[in-house]
Amino acid sequence: MCYKVFNTPKTFIDSVTTCREEGGTLAMPRDAKTNAFLASFYMSKKSRGVSDLVFWIGLQDQEKEGTFKWLDGSALGRYRLWSPGQPDSGGADEDCVVSGNVPLRGHMWYDTPCYYQLRFICQVTPGRT
Repeated sequence: MCYKVFNTPKTFIDSVTTCREEGGTLAMPRDAKTNAFLASFYMSKKSRGVSDLVFWIGLQDQEKEGTFKWLDGSALGRYRLWSPGQPDSGGADEDCVVSGNVPLRGHMWYDTPCYYQLRFICQVTPGRT
């Protein structure tokens, strides 16, 4: 898998659209090694705030609250790296998932509103672009 980091913050749907235009999808860290690799992109960045330390991943529950699916339509599966207390019932609008290097959350995931503008990473299968 090849990955491309986008440092221009976008909403979840705009990030999905950008990744599709690049021939891929938002990154889907389905295992610990991939999740840590993706999070490492932001560990060395100087932060101006929490939004600089997180990025959208291709996981959401927009279709059915509490049923998280990857953007390719597959179920979440066995690997789950939710931050303690996540996903929470912080509101029906917390349907999209972020990961990154957040203090006290580490590389863990948490759900957040899809309209937030955050950085993102696309994944592309080699040879598809």
